[in-house]
Amino acid sequence: MNQYIITQNNARSLVLFFAGWGMDCQTFANMKLNCDFMIVCNYENFDFDIDLVKNYDNIYVFAWSFGVYAASHVLLSNQHMPVVFKMAINGTQFPIDDTKGIPLRIFQATANNLSRQSLLKFYRRICNDTNQYETFLSHMPQRTLSSLSNELKNIETTFLSSTPNPIKWDKVLVSKNDRIFPFENQLKGWCNLCRDMEIDERGAHMPTDFEKIISQNIINKNLIKQRFSSSFETGYDSNARVQKEIAKTLFLKWENSIGLKQDASILEFGCGTGFFTRTYLSHLYPSRLVLNDICNMPTITLNLNTTDYEFIEGDAEQLSFPPGTFDYIVSSSAIQWFENIPFFLEKASNWLKPGGALVISSFGPRNMIEIKNIAKISLNYKDTDWFYTKIKRNFDIILIDEESKVLLFDSPIDALKHIKATGVNSVNSERLATKNVRNLLDNYPEDINGKFPLTYNPIYIIAKKNG
Repeated sequence: MNQYIITQNNARSLVLFFAGWGMDCQTFANMKLNCDFMIVCNYENFDFDIDLVKNYDNIYVFAWSFGVYAASHVLLSNQHMPVVFKMAINGTQFPIDDTKGIPLRIFQATANNLSRQSLLKFYRRICNDTNQYETFLSHMPQRTLSSLSNELKNIETTFLSSTPNPIKWDKVLVSKNDRIFPFENQLKGWCNLCRDMEIDERGAHMPTDFEKIISQNIINKNLIKQRFSSSFETGYDSNARVQKEIAKTLFLKWENSIGLKQDASILEFGCGTGFFTRTYLSHLYPSRLVLNDICNMPTITLNLNTTDYEFIEGDAEQLSFPPGTFDYIVSSSAIQWFENIPFFLEKASNWLKPGGALVISSFGPRNMIEIKNIAKISLNYKDTDWFYTKIKRNFDIILIDEESKVLLFDSPIDALKHIKATGVNSVNSERLATKNVRNLLDNYPEDINGKFPLTYNPIYIIAKKNG
């Protein structure tokens, strides 16, 4: 394998992109991402230099075409890498397979008849149209036929001589017009092996915009801070109706499941304008209260009935406290914005006193499903099974519940205004109000009463520190 570091700014997060067969770094080197970026290509061997990625806290893996198999090979061999998200694009973990990958006869015909002319034909087949093909040729990979042949031989030998050991991926993108990996084969190849599948009705094997796909699936903390800061200053409290309800429900589940300890020390991360804080402060009198948010939240904005607290502005994933500091670590509607939730949960367990409790809410995969189905834009929400698996490592789980809350609007534009006013459009640098809005307006679902729904899918978690 060749590993090319395209962007290196000593960031905490790395995008690790496994390209397809026949590629080099030149095809993808112009992508601009908000974190460090490494391209992996040329699978004449599967030797991966783990030292080049060892200093990162969070690694996002994106893999395309035969890169999906290469990435799976690397991930199985390096299971301690801090991978926070895996996305496969038009490829499977069965690269040579009559029903789950590229049929054997087609693969062998490609390998046996490799020439400059057949290579150009392949490049044309991966593209959707002439314009995309001409763009691709303007930065065409500079690989020798010998190297490309060796790459195919290594993939064939490695795969056919071993027993498949597929891993589960977070998200898969499958294009209906893929002329390399047959569409139906991809569907079969990913059966029970991915948490979320997106189907591109018009796309070809090679997407027209890898940068957009990647950017929509990584967490941009600067953008989160920018969008929420703006919403906090322009009417967040009056629009965040569901967030208020979730805060009240979370508190009731806390009170009813494990009770309330007076004079407790409490850490709340992602406190926002204080919905949840004000709720529990009307019943609790903490001995110590530490509030955190990625945005600056002045006292007047929090509007608490006490000034006896410490506020820490910044990324909650970067917080540090001595072991056994808090009785409760709490948060309402914030942890879904974290990059590495499992690692944070480990730290939270360490910060809690013996018998201390974790009281949090997040959102599940049905959150804002109306927007996701049309615009194909969404956070990578975790479901209750995922949370259960990760939390039980360090906690005794008392409760994991989820529900759906549906807001109804008079028009699709009212729904989009609500999203903007509450800051939850922070998943993408392109504002919904200015990008693809016509498609959203034209296709937004309508209920039987002529209203336009927006679904929230809160998940509630109460857990106590192990031991």
